[in-house]
Amino acid sequence: MQEINTLLEKYNNFKGAQIRSVEYISLTERIVTLGDEDEDGEDMYSVKIRFSDIQSSKILEQSVLAYLDMASGITLIKENDLYGFALGKGTSMLHVHSAPLYIVASTIKID
Repeated sequence: MQEINTLLEKYNNFKGAQIRSVEYISLTERIVTLGDEDEDGEDMYSVKIRFSDIQSSKILEQSVLAYLDMASGITLIKENDLYGFALGKGTSMLHVHSAPLYIVASTIKID
């Protein structure tokens, strides 16, 4: 969990960033790519989070991802041995399950 907290702190919970893609690997595995650009459209950073053993999810169409409001950033928490990823700021799985885009998985890996 320390690696997650460090990542969220480093990128300010990805406030104002973009969800660039949600890549389908299998029924129980996805890769979410988050990133941001400077005013010239140059990449400042790109972070990939691999979710494995997905328990539940709500994934939007790729064409919609660029239009999501990321002003509140993301939520990435661990509760009851599950990781919850969601659009917007929250502190519990209740927020995760009510977000417009979310993933709940047993394992995550950050690239």
